[in-house]
Amino acid sequence: MPKISVIVPVYNVEAYLPQCIDSIRKQTFTDIEIVCVNDGSTDRSGAILAAYAKLDPRVRAITIENSGVSRARNLGIELAQGEIVCFVDADDILQPKACQRIAEAFDMRQLDVFKFSAEPFPACCSIPWINDWLSLRDVVYETYSDELAFDEHTRPFPWNGAYRAQFLKDNGIKFPEDIALGEDQVFCFGMLARAHGVALSSEQLYRYRLSRKDSAMALAARDLADRVEKHIGVVGAVLDDWTAAGRMEGASARRMLLFVIDFLMPNICELTDNAARDHVLCLFRDALRSRFSGQDIEKWLSGERILEWYKRVYDYAGDAVSFSGKAIYGYIAAMFGYREASRRRRRDFKDRLLARFRAWCRRHFAASADEMNGVLEAKRSMLEEEQLTSRAVALFHAELVARGVTIE
Repeated sequence: MPKISVIVPVYNVEAYLPQCIDSIRKQTFTDIEIVCVNDGSTDRSGAILAAYAKLDPRVRAITIENSGVSRARNLGIELAQGEIVCFVDADDILQPKACQRIAEAFDMRQLDVFKFSAEPFPACCSIPWINDWLSLRDVVYETYSDELAFDEHTRPFPWNGAYRAQFLKDNGIKFPEDIALGEDQVFCFGMLARAHGVALSSEQLYRYRLSRKDSAMALAARDLADRVEKHIGVVGAVLDDWTAAGRMEGASARRMLLFVIDFLMPNICELTDNAARDHVLCLFRDALRSRFSGQDIEKWLSGERILEWYKRVYDYAGDAVSFSGKAIYGYIAAMFGYREASRRRRRDFKDRLLARFRAWCRRHFAASADEMNGVLEAKRSMLEEEQLTSRAVALFHAELVARGVTIE
């Protein structure tokens, strides 16, 4: 039985797949299996996986009808034979010592979960939020803590973590197969609610690709109203699971409600169409009413300014306009304080002025030297990554020829 099972959900990623799989095959820690679940790919991904299975007995290639990434990951968990499971998206890269560090972490302590930092690439495509959220500190939690679930950078990604396989199976922790966007949040909250022994590491053991414009996340995020509706489905699943885990009470319930409204309300206020805003507000209201009484919410949020916003949603009767436009500043004041709301208002005003000034400069003087340098640096970085990807494909084909293996 291998020590670690690396689960790779695969869907139409033939250009990136050799780089991903070889990064796992070349780990310094070799007691692993690579469980690749081909989710009905229509390109050559399936054939590439079959070839890898011939090249390396640690690679297991399973093909299913297209059912989504959650089903692929869940099947990987079911089939995994290792003591520890981790996930790698098929367009990402596992750092050479990742599995070694994972094995050491679990050998050192009684852990259910080990979460580590990740490096987004190419760097030119990154933003401060993603850089910050993929950077974890070095700390160990022996048991559940609201700080672990809400203050540490333990969500929403499952791939910057490793999990004791029996812990997942004993607790029935899976990815929701009926949710198309935000399924990772549901998995992470379910895992954190039940874990005893969670270690975090600042070491970057994973490389997260940012440059794919055709990724599922990028495609799903284009329509704001659709994204909010899907996020309300995520909230419902998280609340149900949080309740089932016995966490929806006291201070933990308060933290969850604060997360929920901050997850939804900024995007609701950003919607420019009143009909769309009314639709999602009705969904949000119904999600709350079907699970909690107004008295429950008042009890959990007693003393919080945001309680008035929850009452407005809970009693919503079609006044969508009151949640639009500048209402975002009232929400920020209730959630984070009036000083933060004032700072945000000033920042937004400056951003609008700056955007107009930049647009005027582009019309009259073309791009500035700094902008041109930024564009050139971004292109250089993207070209380097494309060359690394192409080199991985070339090495894969060279190995096929050397070993006498053909892609069917």
